[in-house]
Amino acid sequence: MQKAFISSNNKVTFSCPQCKNTRIVDVAAYKALEKAVKIKVHCPCGHDYPVMIERRKQFRKAVSLPGTYTRIYNQRRAGKGTMVVKDVSRNGLSIRVNDSAHMKTGDTLEVSFKLDDTKRSPILKEVIIRKIVGYDLGTEFVSIDAGNASDKAIGFYLMG
Repeated sequence: MQKAFISSNNKVTFSCPQCKNTRIVDVAAYKALEKAVKIKVHCPCGHDYPVMIERRKQFRKAVSLPGTYTRIYNQRRAGKGTMVVKDVSRNGLSIRVNDSAHMKTGDTLEVSFKLDDTKRSPILKEVIIRKIVGYDLGTEFVSIDAGNASDKAIGFYLMG
């Protein structure tokens, strides 16, 4: 299924898999939704195809990468654990941790894992927890710096 991302001007580009025709559509009505929306697009060539409209600003790549995290509390390390990175974007990660009991939204974690690219690029980043659902955490990178090795590796990884 195709994914389409809403641009800053509330437009989405649809591309027919049958005839390769593209068209840009205003989808302002979907901008305020919390979750992705599945729609059926009808192309002038007669082909209908499903599209998932994502409201996220950045593409997220689904992965399953093992790693570790360290909770940072009052500028000190306050507990460690194992995690699995579930998806990666330019702005953050979705991770599943082994224990979320002592975590809350706004907490900072230092995460460490390796990408599954040819270089097995090591990633070491600080993230802020933005969402907690059971053992799943939605996180945002504390900083993004084009000169940082981890940020470079993530950028190349997402383009590949």
